[in-house]
Amino acid sequence: MIFFGYALYLLLAILKFVLFSFYTNTAFPFTFFLMNLAGMLLLSSWTLLIQWKKRRWIWLTLLFLHSLLLISDLWYYRYFEDMLSVSLFSQMLQMSDVGGGFMALIRFQDFFLFADVVIFLLILFFTRTKTFEVTKKKRRTMASTTFLIGVVLFATPLIFSAVQDDQSPNQSVSDMRDYYQLGFWGYHGVDLWRGVMGVLDSEENLSVNQQKKLEENNTENADGSPIKPNIIMIQLESFQGSLIGQKINGKELTPNLNELKEETLYFSSFYHQTHEGRTSDAEFITNTSLYPLKSGSVYTRFPENEFGSLPELLKENGYDTAAMHAYDKGFWNRDKVYENIGFNHFFSNKDYPDQKKIGMALNDKNFLTTSIEHMETLKEPYFAFMVALTSHTPYEIPEEERELDLSGYDDPMLKRYYQTVYYVDQAVGLMVEELKQKGMWENSLVIFYGDHDSGLTNEGSEMRKEANVESVVDAFELDRQVPLFIKKPNEDSGQVIKENGGQIDIAPTIADMLNMEMPYMMGNSLLDDQPNLTAFRDGSFRYRDYYYEADLTEDAGNGTCYDVSTAEKISLDKCDDQIEKVTEQLRLSDAIIEKNGLEKDNE
Repeated sequence: MIFFGYALYLLLAILKFVLFSFYTNTAFPFTFFLMNLAGMLLLSSWTLLIQWKKRRWIWLTLLFLHSLLLISDLWYYRYFEDMLSVSLFSQMLQMSDVGGGFMALIRFQDFFLFADVVIFLLILFFTRTKTFEVTKKKRRTMASTTFLIGVVLFATPLIFSAVQDDQSPNQSVSDMRDYYQLGFWGYHGVDLWRGVMGVLDSEENLSVNQQKKLEENNTENADGSPIKPNIIMIQLESFQGSLIGQKINGKELTPNLNELKEETLYFSSFYHQTHEGRTSDAEFITNTSLYPLKSGSVYTRFPENEFGSLPELLKENGYDTAAMHAYDKGFWNRDKVYENIGFNHFFSNKDYPDQKKIGMALNDKNFLTTSIEHMETLKEPYFAFMVALTSHTPYEIPEEERELDLSGYDDPMLKRYYQTVYYVDQAVGLMVEELKQKGMWENSLVIFYGDHDSGLTNEGSEMRKEANVESVVDAFELDRQVPLFIKKPNEDSGQVIKENGGQIDIAPTIADMLNMEMPYMMGNSLLDDQPNLTAFRDGSFRYRDYYYEADLTEDAGNGTCYDVSTAEKISLDKCDDQIEKVTEQLRLSDAIIEKNGLEKDNE
């Protein structure tokens, strides 16, 4: 019975992994199965030393705890397409304010992950009167053999990867690659170890190679005296590039932004590079030209570290700098971060009128027009950075504000999303009109951009079907593309720029336009004649006419290269030169953030 009971326990646990992979539409290769089995054996082999009466209840408890962690990973993955990490504890308190969005991720069938607990409980009930005596010697033999098998299964593929010079989990740039490489329990075990070591490790210096890279990449782009127009930058919540020019039952979804294309630079191949920090990641990337973290958000993990930021650069050049966000100033540590990266002022919810809320906060119409009033109090030249909120998940909007005819659409969240997008576009139109009336538009440098996708682009979604996604490239464009509009001072002619770029390039572009020497930044100007390498947190990237999709189930460096214009697979040779460069950039960015590398560099 000892063998049968343990085999049943393992089978039920493995079936949960299969169900998890089905729910998340993630791969379940044979090596991944072996790593999961190894993790189960290593974690539970000790239970075989215990007598049946106690052991069966321990197995039940372990199954329940396993299901609890797995369902938490499931819900987290649906939102972030990544796994939970101990580094996220610092931002858990922030989640309560966006709970409506997370509640939409919970589905009834998810609780089938606890079905094994019920099955095992029934077995315990029917065998409650039975006893299975096994000698201590046999239990020790069984436990030690099981543990040894677990060690061999777990260590063999890792040793094989090491022999092939593959990167260790500590060097990986993606939690999901660690998950596939180590299995569920291996990933969480190594993640816990890294979290503990991160607290205990006092070594805060960059490596010699990282320091060299820092010095090599520290470029200067000023070739004349700085020019100093007022700068107005607006980050639009959950605003995808696919919205621009789209029509809903014959009506333009973003008529005001569509008009802006006639008098601004519009970047048609511009991508968000956010990760688990989502909106806060977009702010961080845009203002510091560094990448988001592998796990968690810079805002909650390293809010007081030093960064070569855009507002700090502008302040050093005589600008008054202000951030504006109509929500609680302590949310996501914005009060600390904004002050740290160079904002003189932070206008939060207390500085805005107590008027109609849509979703989380004050509606964007009142937010953007009131922000103009705050701008008028600033000393010129000024940099005003605004974070809009109306189109935040779960896209709640009052009935009286729903102006679109969405007949023919089925997904209620998609319909709410389109309604909020239309409302936000109207808010942008009101803001632009008021800026023009007050003489604040023509001479200013004005930037509008989207922070990240809507979360409604997953496989099988109505949005994906509506967008006629037929290829990996189509899916990438729908999920990653966000709009970027840049209105130059004293210019009113529009131009569509097709060269690709990302949020990491916004700050260098502004510095380039103003003829200012940049601090250390990892992005490049979108207005130079050099192709941009637009990298994403999982190691994928867009470069020239190519899109490289990293395969996280394989060793690092494996993936597929696509021709963007044809959406066809092409030789990996076309992407090879940039694969290692992307990995190096992500590792260097992590080191700068986690080890406060720019503070050391400036000493």
